[in-house]
Amino acid sequence: MVKKEDICLCGDGEGIAVVLIGHGSTLPYNKEVLEELRRRIEIREIFKVVKVAFMQLNSPSIEEVLRTLAKDGMKKIVALPVFLADGAHTIEDIPKKLKVAFEGAWKEIGEDVELIYAKPLGADDRIVSLILDRVNEAVSGE
Repeated sequence: MVKKEDICLCGDGEGIAVVLIGHGSTLPYNKEVLEELRRRIEIREIFKVVKVAFMQLNSPSIEEVLRTLAKDGMKKIVALPVFLADGAHTIEDIPKKLKVAFEGAWKEIGEDVELIYAKPLGADDRIVSLILDRVNEAVSGE
């Protein structure tokens, strides 16, 4: 298990808000999974705030979460798409939503916010290990 002291951040994680961005779904389980990931990150006490936002179909929206965090005084927000790979949503749709979050009437609250867009999860040995665990569970009937 990764602990707070194992995380190397530029500065203090206590000043960082993380927004886990999901696609959104009409199936409740999809939202529940993202909420459980949020909870598991939150209990490690690495970041000041960990929130969940959705591109569509669920709430809260990306824009709502970013605006709320900015209103609450967060100055550094990392938006992380919980997607395996880059695609239209991570390259076009989510960046558009990030951009409009602090436009127009919302421009003032976003002026001092450093909004960082993280990469999707990608091909990673930690995901390979999870895949192998799931194959083993399936074969063993768990």
